[in-house]
Amino acid sequence: MRHLEALLLVCLLAVFLAGCSKAVTGKNGEGSHDPAPVVQKEAEPPVEAREEASAPEIPAKEEVLAAREKALEGMSQEQIARLNQVVIAANRQLEYGYLYDNIFERLKDPDGLEWNYFDQTGEIQAGWAYSGDLDKEAVCLEENLSEDEFYSRYGTQVVANNRYDADAFVSLLEELRADVQNEDLKADLQYMIEETALAKETHVMEHVNNLYKKLHDLDYFLLRYGPGDFGMYTFDKSTVSKYYGTLSIYAA
Repeated sequence: MRHLEALLLVCLLAVFLAGCSKAVTGKNGEGSHDPAPVVQKEAEPPVEAREEASAPEIPAKEEVLAAREKALEGMSQEQIARLNQVVIAANRQLEYGYLYDNIFERLKDPDGLEWNYFDQTGEIQAGWAYSGDLDKEAVCLEENLSEDEFYSRYGTQVVANNRYDADAFVSLLEELRADVQNEDLKADLQYMIEETALAKETHVMEHVNNLYKKLHDLDYFLLRYGPGDFGMYTFDKSTVSKYYGTLSIYAA
């Protein structure tokens, strides 16, 4: 069925932030020693405070509800339900990989096996397995092996059946986009289409990261409202309450 295939597709495409935060050092100015009255320079806020101040403003619930009504205008209930299913399922899978599976760090390797989910259909290699009795680091050191050589000698391929690749996900997004009447939402779906295609073409992690941020914002700050819908049910409110500022509908 089309809905089940759509959900399976986005689950299988869940491969993925090890964001590199750059430390910012401010200048330390010295106060004036003139005998005239001095207006003291306020201390520069710490880096964390400056980053928080520059973060996108989180849309209020009322703003989200109004934007949602505007974005979904002209769509049938079936079309809205399908859009919700795909965005929620895709965000959930990418979010899990981001929070618990270090997927963005692994995708920094353009030759990593995770890229197989973007590139291939059918039976693909999804990873390596080896005996739990082996200490990989110790064996590599003792036998002077690289990680690839270790897997070649001691590993067993882990395979998966991937029915959909990045091209199929792009086709799904194009179907969803065709149902949308609002130009801002159309633009956001088009952005996802382009980032998915670029991820497959370049094997550059940032394109998957960009896709994740767009899905996150669509899920928690348009189709649902993360801080209100989930904030009371999770110990870590930082994820559902974080807005990356990617949605076109709020740009104006």
